[in-house]
Amino acid sequence: MTTRWRPDFDPNHLYFVTTTAANRVHIFRRDIVKRIIVDALYFASLVNRAVVYAFVVMPNHVHAIIQCVQDLPPKVWACAFKTSAAQLIVRLYQVEQNQVALDLLASMVTRPDKQAYKVWEDGYLPKSIVTPAFLEQKLTYTHNNPVQPHWRLVGVPEDYAWSSARYYLVGEPCMIPVQDVRELMV
Repeated sequence: MTTRWRPDFDPNHLYFVTTTAANRVHIFRRDIVKRIIVDALYFASLVNRAVVYAFVVMPNHVHAIIQCVQDLPPKVWACAFKTSAAQLIVRLYQVEQNQVALDLLASMVTRPDKQAYKVWEDGYLPKSIVTPAFLEQKLTYTHNNPVQPHWRLVGVPEDYAWSSARYYLVGEPCMIPVQDVRELMV
């Protein structure tokens, strides 16, 4: 039996969390699906009393910088986020009668006794942020992700509506409320 390493949870730390679509398929390309993802981020944070500092929704993965409370560690937040997003994405495809998308999600299922559709890879990747330099690096990485040469989703980070870059770079609201992480860096 193999065990997976998980960092010890410290509620005083921020976490850079990454979660990926099943088989890295680009199922988050449409704006309506990105809206579901963003709303699920917000919902999971409200329900689990987590603070969202930054986020980006990419075509096949999501990054977020969060802080969780003592009794609700990042794994609880990630489970709530992924579950609500997956349910709504499947429901969208069912309402649209998008059998191609539903068949794709069904074909990725590895445990048919537990699920009919697979939207996310199992697990998530949390990285504890313990230094201001690492926080700055992850914040910059998150916001610059859409302009990377292999993505080229926008020309400048603040033009990508599906992240918190607009809030941090030009002071305009982003899709969901975020707490300003710069307040912690002072």
